[in-house]
Amino acid sequence: MKRFGILRSSKLPLRLILIVPFVLQTFAAVSLVGYLSFRNGQKAVNDLADQLTSKVNGLVEQHLNTYLATPHQVNQVNLAAIKLGMLNLQDYDLASCYFWKQMRVFNIGYISFANPKGEFIGVERLDNGHLLINEVSEKRTIGKLYVYSTDNEGNRNQLTAIKDYNPLLEAWYTDAVKMGRPVWSQIYQWEDKPEIFSISSSYPLYDNSQNIVGVISVDLLLTQISDFLKNLKFGKQGKVFILERSGFIVASSTNESPYNVIDGKAHRLSVFNSQSHTIKGIADYLQKKFGSFQKIQDTQQFTLQIKGARQFVKVTPWQDKLGLDWLVIVIVPETDFMAEINANSHTTILLCVGALIGATILGIYTSRWIAQPILHLTQASSAIAAGNLEQTVEISGVKELSILSQSFNQMAGQLNDFFTALERTNQELEQRVELRTKELKTAKELADAANQAKSEFLANMSHELRTPLNGILGYAQILQRDINASTEQQNAVKVIYHCGSHLLMLINDVLDIAKIESQKLDLYPNIFNFNDFFLGIYDMCRIKAEQKDIIFSYQISKDIPTAIHADEKRLRQVLLNLLGNAIKFTDDGEVKFSVDVINPDLLAIDNHQGEQLSTSKIRFQIEDTGVGISLEQLQKIFLPFEQVGDSFRKAEGTGLGLAISCQIVEMMGSKIHVESHYGKGSKFWFDLDLPKVADYVSSEVPHLDKCSNHIIRYKGTQKTILVVDDISDNRAVIVNLLKQVGFGVIEAPNGKEGISKAQEYQPDLIITDLGMPIMNGVQMTQDLRSQPEFAQTVIIASSASVFSLNRKESLAAGCNDFLPKPVQAEELFAQLKSYLKLDWVYEDIKIPQQISSENKEDIVFPPATELVNLYQAAKAGYVMGIQEEVNRIQKLDNEYVTFTNKILNLIEDFEDEAIVEMLKPYLA
Repeated sequence: MKRFGILRSSKLPLRLILIVPFVLQTFAAVSLVGYLSFRNGQKAVNDLADQLTSKVNGLVEQHLNTYLATPHQVNQVNLAAIKLGMLNLQDYDLASCYFWKQMRVFNIGYISFANPKGEFIGVERLDNGHLLINEVSEKRTIGKLYVYSTDNEGNRNQLTAIKDYNPLLEAWYTDAVKMGRPVWSQIYQWEDKPEIFSISSSYPLYDNSQNIVGVISVDLLLTQISDFLKNLKFGKQGKVFILERSGFIVASSTNESPYNVIDGKAHRLSVFNSQSHTIKGIADYLQKKFGSFQKIQDTQQFTLQIKGARQFVKVTPWQDKLGLDWLVIVIVPETDFMAEINANSHTTILLCVGALIGATILGIYTSRWIAQPILHLTQASSAIAAGNLEQTVEISGVKELSILSQSFNQMAGQLNDFFTALERTNQELEQRVELRTKELKTAKELADAANQAKSEFLANMSHELRTPLNGILGYAQILQRDINASTEQQNAVKVIYHCGSHLLMLINDVLDIAKIESQKLDLYPNIFNFNDFFLGIYDMCRIKAEQKDIIFSYQISKDIPTAIHADEKRLRQVLLNLLGNAIKFTDDGEVKFSVDVINPDLLAIDNHQGEQLSTSKIRFQIEDTGVGISLEQLQKIFLPFEQVGDSFRKAEGTGLGLAISCQIVEMMGSKIHVESHYGKGSKFWFDLDLPKVADYVSSEVPHLDKCSNHIIRYKGTQKTILVVDDISDNRAVIVNLLKQVGFGVIEAPNGKEGISKAQEYQPDLIITDLGMPIMNGVQMTQDLRSQPEFAQTVIIASSASVFSLNRKESLAAGCNDFLPKPVQAEELFAQLKSYLKLDWVYEDIKIPQQISSENKEDIVFPPATELVNLYQAAKAGYVMGIQEEVNRIQKLDNEYVTFTNKILNLIEDFEDEAIVEMLKPYLA
């Protein structure tokens, strides 16, 4: 009996499925609670920090308002005493005693008075609390400061020092005199104690004539403000400091001195030079945010990360009535509050881990109780799957599992019977599959052979048809160059050429559909001028439309790019197929061909270069008023060899045009859409994303009358060309074309003789067929390339086998280019000009009348969009069309009168080519 194996893959065990969700839910719930607790703690910290900084800031402002108000109050008391006669500033003994008593009452550092003579009286407080009387007077010596110690009554005790001192140079005196009103002096250092910084509240005194009498001043020591800030206890590491707008520290709660000693002299400390990383970091942040401290006008509150620690900061401007303008900055580290929160978070994590472990243990026991019977059932199932059908399972105590066990035992018995029958069926099926496999293999071999035969047939058919066509089209082109031929003869030659070209088109269609079916059709993009491309299509279709006496309108958007990168040949093939069908199936009315830009600026990836290209989405639309297509026919129009319409029109083609066009458009990344109403007409359209080409330089297009039929010779010495072909008719076509324009021509019927002729005559260029007896063209090329004298000789392969394999084979052998048969004179002469660097001499044809530069300057030309139809009509020699366009342009604007008169004069002289040359520069 054949056994079936179990497909094993990594599956989750039931026990794990039962445990994991339970554990994850427990862990998620505890984690969420812990996270919310932590977030709420952080929010509470932010609120608490805000309240704390606001409270500390209020205390500092209250102290500043109180402490800094004392000097003003003392000065106002002294002014009142002077007015009441209680204080006589001319009596220095009395004044010093008065000041001494005030120093005992008020917590200030200095009270002084100076007059314009340089006299000075002041009382100074020492660090130990003792008071000194300082005096400069005329009765002693101006410029000398006498320092006296005092007793407990304020009397002078003894002279302790005599110093040089000029009060008129002090900031407290000069600032008050300069401002003429009560002011705060700048913060300054004491002359004899440069480590002491103070600030003075100075009041200028004037007599009745408003002459300065003197300045009375009260000093405050900034160290007293720092002492107050240090006594403020908030948090473990909270800091507060006061800044001047200039950036100098006024006072700080840190132990850092507010000055630096440089060369023995104390200098005030800038906040940017502070040793405290926190203070300096906040100063740098404020400087960066506001540009300068002067611009901070409102209270600022923010958090800042400094050295990995988060700081809560509040900056408050403080001013008083006499001009003090300071910044009070309070700093509270987050670590002062987060210790307890972090401890709670740690506890939460431990609880979460404990809960996770407990949940896991409980889940294991629960899952084991549930999964054990199921495991026994699974083992029995695996045994059955391995082929051991004699399996039974014990009935579990769980109701649901008991039912499952009974069902399993019943199933095992049924499977035993089933597999016995299945084994017999399998043996029969294997025999049938083996037989069917042999049949399919045979069918595949036959299909491959048929495809190979078809490919060989198409290649041979193409070669055999192109060989006589080469003679027909070749001699038709030769006869067209005969200037002595009559009009009837020229028309007959044209009929021959057009019939041969039509036959060649049918051959190409068959080859294209074969390439499409075998997926061998490739696109070969190149850069070309888009406007010239459309003009060429218009010229070809216009003639067909005129022959049927129907209107062919042509509308091209002005936004189309000048040049694009696409397969010009295949795009032309698609458009000509669609336009040809529209003209063929339209007997009355018109055929409209329009090209619009849907999206001018798209980005696409170049599959070869991997670069982004600028592209335009362009819609090509052909609309006609022809017979239309029925709904049943619409389903078949894109199938090979399917034709719609009446029997007459069906005979005009192979039925391959639309099928080929559909496949080509799909290869270009789009799809042909169609709408049709039977008896009213059809509309075909497709959209292409075409890469635009920047900096395109248009190649020079030869004048219309300078085509291959008008070439009579070339400049320079005669060139020798070797033509190698086993078919004499094919050689004769090329030989006649070449001899007519002055080439020396040598012929050879096979590759071996071609090598001999090449060695003998040393030709400038060799044209060789590929398939020849004795030695083919590929072997001949390889042999010539191995000889040094022919290493650089131009060799062009010419063959009726036009598959890409033939091209690649010839290029790999060393050929420079490929010339398909039937040979087109235009293509032949173009290759000769390129490789031999020729300058053609054309037949002397009447040059159309040109417009002088001075006349051009007087003519106002319409916009290019208004000249397109006129240019096409002139190019086609359609006089009525020219006249209609002139009448239309005359109605646009009176400034075009000179232009239209000039066109009318050229029409009267039948100078349509001159009109073309006149308009061409204005269509770019």
